[in-house]
Parts: sequence; C-alpha cells; structure tokens
Amino acid sequence: MSVNRQQAMKPLLYLPASAPLPEADILGAIQAIVFDATGGGDMRDMASEAAPARTASWLRFVRIGPVENITEADLDGVLASRIDGIVLAGCRGPADVQKLDVQLKVAEAIAGIAEGSLEILAEYATPESVLSPNSLKGVSPRLKGVIFSAALLAESAGCALPSEEMDAAPVIVAGRAAVVLRACEAGIAAYDVLPGDANDEAVVRRYCATSARNGFSAVAAQSSRQVALLDPASLSSRNSAGVDR
Repeated sequence: MSVNRQQAMKPLLYLPASAPLPEADILGAIQAIVFDATGGGDMRDMASEAAPARTASWLRFVRIGPVENITEADLDGVLASRIDGIVLAGCRGPADVQKLDVQLKVAEAIAGIAEGSLEILAEYATPESVLSPNSLKGVSPRLKGVIFSAALLAESAGCALPSEEMDAAPVIVAGRAAVVLRACEAGIAAYDVLPGDANDEAVVRRYCATSARNGFSAVAAQSSRQVALLDPASLSSRNSAGVDR
C-alpha cells in the first residue's frame, strides 16, 4: 500500500455500518470497504453477514474514533467481527496512531490473536493533523495509509467546500498537500475522499484526475455508484441489469 502517483490502486468504499454488501462487480473493483461505525452500535453485529472469506480480494475496515472515545468493548467487537483493520476518524497526528496501536496490541493479546493482525488507516482531515510537524514514518507498522477528506477539513476549519464553480479554499489546498507529503515521507498510501454529491461520470473522473495529479495513491468513494462510474465495464453491466444510475 505504498504511495503510487499513477493511481493504479483500487479505491476504498465508505458505507454505513448496517449497509449490505454491494454487487459482486463493485466488490471486484475495490480494495476495501470502510463500514462507518462512528454512530455507535454493537460491532459484533456489524455487517455480520458480510464477513468475506479470507481469500476475498477486498478487505473490511471499520471507521471509529476519535481515539480517546475508543473503548475496550469497541475493540473486542472489532476483533469478534473479523474486521481487517480500523480507519481512525478524527486523527490529530502520530500520537493518536501510536495510542491506537497500543490499544490494539492489548486487545489482540487478550483475544489470543497474533499481534499486528489489524491494519490502520488514519483520516488526516483535522487542523491538528494537517499542521502536525511530526512525521508518520515508523509510527506504527500497522499504519498503511492516510485518508484526506475535504468535507471534514472544511467543516473543522469553517471554510467553504470546493465545487465545480469555485476553486478550493487555501485551507483545503494546504491540507491536501500536507497529507500527500506526509504519506510520501512515510512510504504509505494517501487516499482522497470523493465528494458525496459527485454522481456524474465526467465529474467523478475529473476529481480522480485531480487526485492523481496531486499525488494521491487512490480515491475513497462514498457510494457504489461512484465506484461504478470509475469502472465503465462495471457501470455497463449494472445498466444492462436494470440498475438505476
């Protein structure tokens, strides 16, 4: 999961914790599903019927955080649900990643699971994270990538989101650069979250082209539709099957 400026890596797909699995063609086009469990709920039941075989080509991550809100019960549930990794929401910098790493070591030891079994992706979309002077290099062997969300950073900083009609605010531009540079320095992947309202093929492809030019390894989609728009063959098969665009 090292940085790849050609954006050859498959995308991530964010879904609500209770969402069913998407169609097989979508699953074949993604690297991992990120089930968003920041709203709470018993993670033992989360996507209980979505547990893939270990030979599956895609992984399952659960989005939880901030790190100070993660409890022993949360991690017990993560391990019990056979999740492959955690997306740390609200990450403020390397210290948060290190704290989660320690929490996972303890949880794995208690559960009798091999240390380092769970991976970490850290959302770097807060003022603290993008302004952190501390490197991510060597912070944790679990850390496989950072995820940038313009929407989350704009909300935190109180600035406007970029749009088709308006250029990105300097805060967003600086945040994007900071995340890519930190990922490059650490030798890990950098993901760029697509806008939730990007539902047109030309728009999605434009955002993806911008991400690639900016140095991101891949994008993170917020719907199966966005994944389909990234993959014309998948989109064609869905349309021929009568799936609404």
